[in-house]
Amino acid sequence: PSVRPSGRKILGTSVPSAELLLQMGCIHVSQARFGEAITLFEQALSIATSTGDQATIARALGELGVVYHDMSKYAEAEQHLTRAQDIWTQIGDEIGQANALQLIGRAYYHQSRLSEAERSYIQARNIFVRHGNVEGQAITSRALGNISHERSQYLEAEHFYNEAIDICARMSDDKGHANTLMRLGELFSTQHEYAKAEESFNRALEKYSRLGYSQGRANICGALADLYRIQGVNTKAAPLYAEARTIYAQVGNSRWVEICSHWLDVVSREGDSSITSPSVPGNDDVPSTTH
Repeated sequence: PSVRPSGRKILGTSVPSAELLLQMGCIHVSQARFGEAITLFEQALSIATSTGDQATIARALGELGVVYHDMSKYAEAEQHLTRAQDIWTQIGDEIGQANALQLIGRAYYHQSRLSEAERSYIQARNIFVRHGNVEGQAITSRALGNISHERSQYLEAEHFYNEAIDICARMSDDKGHANTLMRLGELFSTQHEYAKAEESFNRALEKYSRLGYSQGRANICGALADLYRIQGVNTKAAPLYAEARTIYAQVGNSRWVEICSHWLDVVSREGDSSITSPSVPGNDDVPSTTH
């Protein structure tokens, strides 16, 4: 069997291949070292451009789009992902096109451009359905649920979330399943269906705990704490805020450590109350931990 070369030799110096640079960049992304990742992805893009390797150009552009999104630079993400999507379309790679469309939809969503996000997600979802790509179907169903939730279209949102949950269950995708259960819990909480919200959050917490996914556990503990707090059950909220704060400290998320500390202080001071309020007078600038 042939072996793919890891690089090219120029004047006796080994030059990494575009493929290797992409792999190295992804490692840096997983470690949140975005500056280093961008440098590597741009180097890969340069090499692929010089050789005319359209698929690798599209991959490099896509990876750059993901990094810029992770840095909350949504306009730059959209720009790179749109270029990637154009190339995937030109070379006839529909799954590449659908993946790019899904990521473009995410960039639109985070810029509150909901109609454009919905259009991109639907286009991506149609391609995923046509190719039997169930993972892509789950992602886009959850995303369309988020858009419906933003628009207060609660029945549509619940339909999309349940569709994503069913797909994740068939795939044994526990993380995707938990992510969607958390969204469903937030949807029920918005509608003041607190028992249903609690059930969804607890199911998500069980899956995150089994997976050992610390960030997910922290998010759910905070969401449950918020749920109890707005019902005035502060004695249940307090230990959950404390647990969320501990986990956020472990993963280095100082912003949410501060937010959890604030609410822990509030609920510990007030105790249980029959009066429910989603915020404390004079502290409207402090967000809930649901995010």
